[in-house]
Amino acid sequence: MRTHSISTISAAALISALAFLPTLRAQTAPPRSVDDINVDTWNSRPLRKPAYAGIKPAPAPRRDLSGIWDATGDAAGGAAPGVQNTGAHEYPAVLPGNNNPAGGEPDERKIPRQLPYTPLGEATLKAHKPTGMGVRSVAAVLGNDPLDICDPAGFPRIELYEFAVIEIAQTADQVILLNQFFRTWRTIWTDGRELPKNPEPRFEGYSVGKWVDDYTFVVETIGLDERTWLDNAGRPHSSELRVEERFHRVDHDNMELTVTIDDPKMYTQPWQALNKFPLRLQPRGFDIREVHCVPSDTAQYNNDIGDPSVAPEGK
Repeated sequence: MRTHSISTISAAALISALAFLPTLRAQTAPPRSVDDINVDTWNSRPLRKPAYAGIKPAPAPRRDLSGIWDATGDAAGGAAPGVQNTGAHEYPAVLPGNNNPAGGEPDERKIPRQLPYTPLGEATLKAHKPTGMGVRSVAAVLGNDPLDICDPAGFPRIELYEFAVIEIAQTADQVILLNQFFRTWRTIWTDGRELPKNPEPRFEGYSVGKWVDDYTFVVETIGLDERTWLDNAGRPHSSELRVEERFHRVDHDNMELTVTIDDPKMYTQPWQALNKFPLRLQPRGFDIREVHCVPSDTAQYNNDIGDPSVAPEGK
């Protein structure tokens, strides 16, 4: 009886230990997919590169961009690549060493990589007074950036400035992009329709898309409102602007975005604002936090940091 009792206890302990082993393995083993990684239930933060360690690259699903994608990258310190404070990622409007003058330069002639402006493009650029961190940036009180009064960023600035987290959803006739910045969405039609001939201007434009292969989705957008800027450096566009986006899904967890600007009124040739810009898939439970431009908050901010030389009446 004594031996039998010990054997029974040992067997029970062994069964219990074996049952617990999968839990131990789950806690120590690398994640098998991005959905195995825990994120905050609400107001999630994007995953960084170390979180993906050990995940074997899985093939991308055919003709599918759906999911939550992060564009902020893995920059250590400073602004993440998607923020683009100094202008479009491929053409930052900064002097070598980021030694930008206070008060701003009149043009971009001193930056290393210059855009191919037409005379009209150059003149329109000079009329724009950005307040960011570029070579032409001026004090906030002197700026005329539409975002400073909470006007819509519009497209393509939505991808060439505060590019953070986007969610992509697909239906039989549409690809829908939900953007964290300003909580905006864009509808890309995939039902075979043509772009409109004489479109009424829109902040997000008119977009059609098609698959050129199983992993590359190409979008054409026109009809963009001239009041918007292309980027935070004040690059201009006209009503003739045509933007091509090329979404290439590299594998299950990674995608690249190339954005090409074609505006013959403002630029002598097309140019790439983003070139294979990396986007990384986030877990299914990722909760996108709000990022709004709130007019009342903006007015309070401008009041608090306004030019002290411009005193209110009676002061």
